[in-house]
Amino acid sequence: MQLMISAIVTAAGAGALAVATGALSLADKPVSGPPPSHTFKPAFSENFDSARIDPAKWIFAFYDPAKETPSVAKRNLWGNAERQIYMDRAFLGLGIDPFSLKDGVLTIEAKPLQPAERALVASEIVRQPSDIANSALKDVTYSSGLISSRGRFSQTYGYFEIRARWTRGKGIWPAFWLLPEKGIWPPEIDVMEAHGDKPGVTFQTLHSRFPTEPTRTIKLPAADGEFHTYGMLWLADKISFYVDDKLTGSEATPADMHQPMYVLANLAIGGNWPGNPDASTRFPARMEIDYVRAWSIAGKPTSAR
Repeated sequence: MQLMISAIVTAAGAGALAVATGALSLADKPVSGPPPSHTFKPAFSENFDSARIDPAKWIFAFYDPAKETPSVAKRNLWGNAERQIYMDRAFLGLGIDPFSLKDGVLTIEAKPLQPAERALVASEIVRQPSDIANSALKDVTYSSGLISSRGRFSQTYGYFEIRARWTRGKGIWPAFWLLPEKGIWPPEIDVMEAHGDKPGVTFQTLHSRFPTEPTRTIKLPAADGEFHTYGMLWLADKISFYVDDKLTGSEATPADMHQPMYVLANLAIGGNWPGNPDASTRFPARMEIDYVRAWSIAGKPTSAR
């Protein structure tokens, strides 16, 4: 999601890396779990089989639950000019719940704020420091949802995976990513990002204070809109990305990615990178998540074992 900055290098940018994925086929059944390169132990598992989201596993905004409260400023990355506010049922007493659970799937729903809802959100924004109140945050017009394991689960190295799908439409921006537990950005690992108006395409990126490769553009064999698995193997010397159990690329681990990181999944709306919704975008938009899982590495977390 490129925390608090305004743009990202896309596949159309100079020097972007397009990954050939000819080995992928719709006949390939997505396989859950890490590659056989190391011995792994389950470290985190969320299958969304309960009647409600487990508060022992998730929070719903960008904040440190041990030190902060989730104010309106913690519910949007205004540096990206995103147009959504990340809600939960308790925020501002509005009762907006973007989350629903059914048949072991979490659905995050994004939709336009009603005028009274928008007015109340705006009244909170104007109370923020001037740099925040006058930022792109003032332009939010949608509600959506984010789940974050900060303060609940984080680890250094391992394999991380989500199985998910989302609806189409310009300005629809789902993501599965990792951020450092100590709250300093960068680094950031984007295991999966997508644009709703580019069906069958996902993006994978490392953000670091040190040199990294450009954003990878991964093309699935068809714009099927079905569930796929998106994974990332994080070693001390190398980070590798996967789609449906197939390797899509690897690069050296940057020097600032040797620290505990937590996982996030969210459905952003609009922004400088995907563009804002237009008349063709249908709401409510949805991101459906079958599971989020992580494994730790038993033994030496390097390529050479």
